[in-house]
Amino acid sequence: MTKRLESVTNIAILIAAVIASAVLVRNYFLSGPGPGLPPQIAVGEKFPLADVDWKGNGNTLVLALAPGCESCSESAPFYRRLTAELPAQRIHMTAVLPESVEQSREYLRGLVVEVDDVRQGSFALLKIRGTPTLILVDEQGVVRNVWLGRFPPDKEQQVIDTIREAVS
Repeated sequence: MTKRLESVTNIAILIAAVIASAVLVRNYFLSGPGPGLPPQIAVGEKFPLADVDWKGNGNTLVLALAPGCESCSESAPFYRRLTAELPAQRIHMTAVLPESVEQSREYLRGLVVEVDDVRQGSFALLKIRGTPTLILVDEQGVVRNVWLGRFPPDKEQQVIDTIREAVS
């Protein structure tokens, strides 16, 4: 009797594990953005940031950051490297944060990250799903590339190389 009870228990555990795995796969890998999450801005879309002279800027690299975002703060050395290594005459750096422009400037000063322009923007309206996000926008205001998250050093170099290639 004990062996039979053990077998039934093991089968029940196995079935529960399979069902839980199926639910996780469906919810986290096969579904779109969750409720309340905006769709991520896509390559080829017009970037919806208002009052920007895209043509005057040429290529623009948008840094979407947020105070309190640990990955944003930890990525500050990479952003400093971007501003140092990318040709200033070919790329305009704009930071977009949800806070006021003055609060955002103070946050960027604390990170020692210098950009050409600081804007306040709603990430939901701009279709930015998370921070940090880098968005390369061309002189027509069209998104050319999107990078989300914090990168290891080899990926940082890939991003820099991709931007250099795109703006040359």
